[in-house]
Amino acid sequence: MKIAIVGDVHLGKAQKGLSEREGDIYDLFLRICERVIDEKAGIVCFLGDLFDSSHPPVKAISVAMNVFENFAKNNIKVILIAGNHDIPSIKTRMCPIELPKTNKNINKNVIELSEQNPVFKFNENNNDVHICGVEYHPPEKRQSLVKALNNIASSMSLDANSGKNFNILLLHQGLKEFSPAEEEISQSDIPNVFDFVFVGHLHLRNISLKLEHYIKPNKKPTVILPGSIEIGSVSEVVKQMHNEAGIIIVDTESKEYKPITIQLSRKFISLQGKDRILSSAIDSKLKKLTDELEKSVVDGKLPWVYLEIEDDIKIGNSLINEKIARATDGKVLFVQKEINSKEISETERNTEISFKDVNIRDVIRSYFPKYNDEVYELYEKRKDISGAKEVMNKIYEKFKDNYQRQKII
Repeated sequence: MKIAIVGDVHLGKAQKGLSEREGDIYDLFLRICERVIDEKAGIVCFLGDLFDSSHPPVKAISVAMNVFENFAKNNIKVILIAGNHDIPSIKTRMCPIELPKTNKNINKNVIELSEQNPVFKFNENNNDVHICGVEYHPPEKRQSLVKALNNIASSMSLDANSGKNFNILLLHQGLKEFSPAEEEISQSDIPNVFDFVFVGHLHLRNISLKLEHYIKPNKKPTVILPGSIEIGSVSEVVKQMHNEAGIIIVDTESKEYKPITIQLSRKFISLQGKDRILSSAIDSKLKKLTDELEKSVVDGKLPWVYLEIEDDIKIGNSLINEKIARATDGKVLFVQKEINSKEISETERNTEISFKDVNIRDVIRSYFPKYNDEVYELYEKRKDISGAKEVMNKIYEKFKDNYQRQKII
């Protein structure tokens, strides 16, 4: 059987508030799901953050439900785990990935894996296949996550040396090996009974999409980050500079995997780092950019541009912005730019800053000694407006209580 693995989707996300970007994600999601059907997969697994919010727009829910119905018609089971964006901050609210349970056409075809229900098992050619997964655990619940993973391995009596079993783990977590600043788990915390560990949450990709053929892993477990299906930030362009989405196809019989490339709905152009624009050469650089923009329209969709400008001859931000506006007017959906006009010393220029040993919780603790737990929770909920409001109310109540106590004293 073939199993398709899809990374973070973020249905409903409108980058910079633009409906065009929300539409790009719907379009790409539909094309990815068509490819899953074309590949004749029997199961498709989503690695969390199917939705960008725990209360997604109606259009996002409608698109997801229609796709899931199409999967059901093609006898493709859907396996979901909840990402941090999917999980509501108020525990009594329904997580949006539970919505398929309310649809009689798909409720038996969609399976949610969680700490309470962590394993989906089936038998193929007298071999047991286990697809395991748990929902996102924030850093403060790291021990709970490690315990849950060990419980999965021990309760299933999975044999790390068995050639007959095929074991897959789905996670939506930060891994220290790929994101050292994250206070989450490392690969050593994952039991070695799994053949593959597929990880969402970290939008970067640790495999090449150019190798569209089956690959035999040379170690166990093999950890694969498929990456998010869309570009959502400047850092994702800098790190990967890809204009394609990627999914993974796993063959349960051969125990091999194959990357699949799907072009993005919109082209991204980046002039950053060594390709940044110097204000002393801005006119010639923008002329080249204008020529490239005309070739970068895909199906009527204008490109998205990231620019880094160093004002080496101090012409000023106003003139730089004016020149960029004239060069790109009507040719782009959005220009995201960073203008650096500050003098940089040779020492600073050659200094590499590493965040390898940075611990976010320690930084917060040093700046907010009285409220470090609450501020860290606010940091965790920074992309969830309703969750952030809830945490802010907790901070206010604690502040008010402390203030009143001081007054009494």
